[in-house]
Amino acid sequence: MTCRWPLLFRSLPLFALLLVGSFSYANEKVVLQLKWKHQFQFAGFYAAQTQGYFAEEGLDVEIREIDHNKPPLDVVLSGEAQFGISDSSLVLARMRGQKPVVLATIFQHSPLVLLTLAEDNLVSPLELRNKRVMYLRGTDDAVIRAMFTELGMTPNDYQHVPHTFNDEDLAEGKVDAVSAYITDQPFYFRKKGIDINIISPANYGIDFYGDMIFVEENYLLNNKEQALAFRRASIKGWRYAIDNQEEMVDWIKANLAPEKSKDNLMYEAQMTARMVQSNIIDIGYFSDNRFLRIADIYKKLNMVSNDADFNGINYISHIQPPASSYKWLKVSATGLGVISFLTLLLWLNNRRLKTKVIDKTAELSDANHTMRRYLKVINQYVNACILSPELEFLDASKAFAKTLNSEIESLKGSHFEDMLHDPSDPQLEAMKSGLKQHDCWSGEIQMRNTNDQQLWFEILVEPERKDKVHHNELTLIAIDVSDRKRVEQLSLTDSLTGLANRRHFDEIFKNEFRRMQRNQSCMSLLLFDVDFFKQYNDLYGHQLGDRCLQEISRVTRQFEQRPADLAARYGGEEFLLLLPDTNAAGASQIAHQLLKKIAELDIRHKASNVAEYVTVSIGIATVKAEEVDNREEVIELADKQLYKAKAEGRNCICMHHSKDFGLIKRAD
Repeated sequence: MTCRWPLLFRSLPLFALLLVGSFSYANEKVVLQLKWKHQFQFAGFYAAQTQGYFAEEGLDVEIREIDHNKPPLDVVLSGEAQFGISDSSLVLARMRGQKPVVLATIFQHSPLVLLTLAEDNLVSPLELRNKRVMYLRGTDDAVIRAMFTELGMTPNDYQHVPHTFNDEDLAEGKVDAVSAYITDQPFYFRKKGIDINIISPANYGIDFYGDMIFVEENYLLNNKEQALAFRRASIKGWRYAIDNQEEMVDWIKANLAPEKSKDNLMYEAQMTARMVQSNIIDIGYFSDNRFLRIADIYKKLNMVSNDADFNGINYISHIQPPASSYKWLKVSATGLGVISFLTLLLWLNNRRLKTKVIDKTAELSDANHTMRRYLKVINQYVNACILSPELEFLDASKAFAKTLNSEIESLKGSHFEDMLHDPSDPQLEAMKSGLKQHDCWSGEIQMRNTNDQQLWFEILVEPERKDKVHHNELTLIAIDVSDRKRVEQLSLTDSLTGLANRRHFDEIFKNEFRRMQRNQSCMSLLLFDVDFFKQYNDLYGHQLGDRCLQEISRVTRQFEQRPADLAARYGGEEFLLLLPDTNAAGASQIAHQLLKKIAELDIRHKASNVAEYVTVSIGIATVKAEEVDNREEVIELADKQLYKAKAEGRNCICMHHSKDFGLIKRAD
């Protein structure tokens, strides 16, 4: 057992940071400054108030509507309110020298989009060149400007119109596009019978945070307990609001008298739940890495200098020791580790010599008590276990058993492979090989708990030697990185369909195109969209429209038959299927199978002029390396074939390759 102690003990200095006591705080009146008028957008704070969560934390909270003459950031930084709601512009403010600090993120995605009239047929940001675009410049416009910049457009390519907050400006043709909240304003146009298109920055890889709770830095430093209490109560209130949407809508309607109908508020509630995504990510969670991407976009827009930073925006950095004490903390932690290690050696030595050194019994007892405390901390907070050479569980910490939603006794005797998400995971073979070749292994592996929930761990495995040749136990320590992996996965996938988003597709397409040129091979690209989808939405509503897109995405994903194949949502009802090293015959076969599978979904569509069910039109581009110079040519070829398929009557396939066959076959 000599190898296990050094492995476990290297982590002991970290555990001292976990032993933090609770604090008390005064019952004081505070003000929350909203970023808009009373509506469901702020339902979590109303719930925290009406359900008594603020009161339980000793807080008396006044919730104020926006004063259009004073932005929420200015109100909080001036001390007129202690807490405020704002968006990712807080990162910009921090980089410009102001001192907002983020306590929690409520909206995981920015709800800000551009709306255009359907009759104008403006469905892409690129089509807004030389058009009139209305948005609020300098406040929350970064997500709009970043989308334009990502597509190579500058402010000189379109005419900016200051925001009047009058939805009629778009309906009356005073502007060509207007920024709006997707949680709210589409309902207005639908009730008016005005067809609109929605241009979402998220479809072009621009994914900012939406509503965030923030405070002023000095206030946080002087009122840490109160700020943390407000955060806890608000998160609890948002959980209640998401789980009880109609109840909160009725309360808002009865007590705040917003200028909205109940149907409007219910629509806003459902769309707000999509932005919060509490079924995927814990309410309040935010990532410094995502702030870094947002900061890079601000720099790319030349809104701040390249050396500007947002250090201090995360409240965590203010409740830990200040930067000036980091060196002291590091020295102290190192000292604690050295002292603890010496204590352990002393304890082991006394155990071996206790029969000879009777006068050391009292000292040994003290050391034993200290070690029990350390091992108790390890048992409660560290995901660790002991495995046999055959990878059977011999023992496990309480923390690891809890993470796997199991009991220690239930784990004993079970096999490590049975807890993997995929028993054929090549990482398992890599671990076995690493233990044989290098006497240890570290890497990332996917497991599942007893509820079949997928988990990701970074693990370190080391054998405990019985002699120079044999070992009888393996010590494994695991760090749960599931939250990080889920957030990474969200940044690569379309939130509605689960397919790759456009940004992810562009990155993979770029790599595959380079590989095709390097190997002088070929590739096929299928570009397809849903026939008469606007009519489907108008007839059946957006919820069934979303479900239709999800079903088509599920079928499309079945054609990712090789690791290099990729299905993606291109935008709206358009989809892509990238097939590297696939010739015209192979692409044609897959396209016909796809057409057939979608027909077999039998999604009724009375407004279709092609069939009584939902159909798609497919354009295919099959190219060789020497035929095209860049990726845009491939997409353009597929797009032309898609338009050709539309012109030929829809529900069909058109193909381009070295010998253009044009229309291939109409679906049965």
